[in-house]
Amino acid sequence: MRVIILGCGRVGSTLALMLDSEGYEVCVIDKDPDAFRRLGENFKGRTLAGWGIDEEVLKDAGIEGAYAFFAVTNGDNTNIMASQIAKVRFGAQKVFARIYDPLRAEVYRELGIETICMTTLGAGMLFDRLHGQPFRSVEDYLNLTHEMRKLYAADLPTPEQAEAHRTSSPGQKPNYIIIAGGGKVGYHLTKALLSEGYEVLLVEKRHQRYQLLHDELGDAIYYGDACEIRTMVRIGMERADLVVAVTGDDEDNLVICQVAKRWFGVPRVIARVNTPRNEQTFKLLGIDETISATTVLFQMIEQEVAVANLVPLALIRQGGLEIIEVNLPANSLIIGKPVRELNLPTGCLLVAFIRDSQAQVVTGETTFQPGDTIIALAPPDAVYNLRNSLLVL
Repeated sequence: MRVIILGCGRVGSTLALMLDSEGYEVCVIDKDPDAFRRLGENFKGRTLAGWGIDEEVLKDAGIEGAYAFFAVTNGDNTNIMASQIAKVRFGAQKVFARIYDPLRAEVYRELGIETICMTTLGAGMLFDRLHGQPFRSVEDYLNLTHEMRKLYAADLPTPEQAEAHRTSSPGQKPNYIIIAGGGKVGYHLTKALLSEGYEVLLVEKRHQRYQLLHDELGDAIYYGDACEIRTMVRIGMERADLVVAVTGDDEDNLVICQVAKRWFGVPRVIARVNTPRNEQTFKLLGIDETISATTVLFQMIEQEVAVANLVPLALIRQGGLEIIEVNLPANSLIIGKPVRELNLPTGCLLVAFIRDSQAQVVTGETTFQPGDTIIALAPPDAVYNLRNSLLVL
C-alpha cells in the first residue's frame, strides 16, 4: 500500500522508516532536500523535493490512489491545507495532520480532518505524570482541547451567538471589516477603507511591522496572529461582516478564511492567492472569492504592454510553465544586481515586478529592491531552485 508523508523532520523521517520496514510503499516530500539525510542509507522508499501544497508535487508523489497521507511539517497551516487537498481533491483514504495549536486541531477535526495535536498529548501526559496519575487513552488526551478553550481564553461562539453579534444584513455594506496581513496590500487597503468611514481592524503578527504601522493607524491595527483562534476571539471575529486575508502565504490565507467562514459564520471572506494555481484549490475548499496579483498583472501585460515577441498567457499554460510570485526580502543577495548578471536555473524567466504598487516589465538592466514582488516563469521541476536563487540569503 502506498503512503505519502509530507515533512521529513524527526517525526516524518521516523514514521517513514517504520512504515518502510513494514513493507509499505513510502514517498517522503520535503521542500529541503537536505532533510532526506535523516532517512539514512537503508530507506527503500522515494524522496521528492517540493512544496506539499502543490498539487503537481502531490501527483508526482503518487497521491492518486494512495492509501494514506500524513502531513507532519512544522507548519500547522501547511499541514491543514495539504491534508484537505489530499482528502478532498484526491480522495486519499486516510489523512492525518499534525497540528501544534490545540484550538486549530479541534476546529479542523470537526471539519473532517483527522488531526493529532502533539501539544495536547504532551501537556496532558506531563500533567498526569506530575500528579502521579495513570496515563489516559490517546482519545482522552485529544479531547482535552475542550478544557483548553478556557485556558487559552478562547470560548468559541455558537453560530447563533455569532449571528446575533453581526450588525449588517445580507446585501448591505459591511460595518466591521477585518484584514489579515499588514504588508503593502493590507496597509493600503486599510487606509482606503478607513478614509471611506468603515470600521476596520488590521491584524499583523510581525512586531516590528506592527509598531511601524501603529504610529500611523493607531487602534486600527492589532498585534497578533490572525491564524490563531484565540486572536480571532479577541478581535471579535463573530461580529465581522467581511474578512480579507492578504498575507504572503496561501496556506495562512486559506485557514483564516475557512475558520472565519465556517466557525465564526462570517458571511463574506476574500483571500489573496500568491500562487495562481491555488485559485482552483481555494474554490474547491470553499473559498470562492480570491484575488491573485499575478493573474491581474499578467492580464495587464497582455492588454497594455507592447512587446513584439510577447507570448500569450494561454500558450504559457499550455506549454506547462509555472507562474511564480516571490516577495523579495531585504537580505537577498540579488538586490542591486542587474538581472543580466543573475544565475537563474535553466528555463526560468523573470517577467515583471511590482514596486510601490506600480508594475514594471523586467529587462536585463533591471535591479531589484527590498520588498519588490517578482513575477517569473519556470518549468515545474525548476520552481524550487528558482525560489531559492531569488530568496537566498
